[in-house]
Amino acid sequence: MMKNIVIAAACALVLTLTSGCLKVNPNTQGHIQTALEAKQGEFKKCYEDALQRDREIQGNIDLVLQIDKDNGKVIEAQVEKTKIADMEMKQCVAGAAETIALPEPPGVPIEGHYAVEFSFE
Repeated sequence: MMKNIVIAAACALVLTLTSGCLKVNPNTQGHIQTALEAKQGEFKKCYEDALQRDREIQGNIDLVLQIDKDNGKVIEAQVEKTKIADMEMKQCVAGAAETIALPEPPGVPIEGHYAVEFSFE
């Protein structure tokens, strides 16, 4: 019997400002949260595939997303920290996150740190 899969994304935004007084689009955090929520189906697929390899796998994947200031696209997504050993799952989650594109450019380069929790009940 398949248990319910729970995926939760927690967000903390760290802005990388190089110099001067730069304004951040006030909608940016909301756009990032919405984009991560839209990726939950892809994250779930990564997790379901990993569960086929290891029925006990669960935990957090902490991602670092670098978002382009001019077009709002993720330039790079990396797994910063996790206790999950499944390399395919980590690559799958990072790959899904790399396809994020915000509807409005943030106006400043952003480095965002996000935790995605994978568990089953």
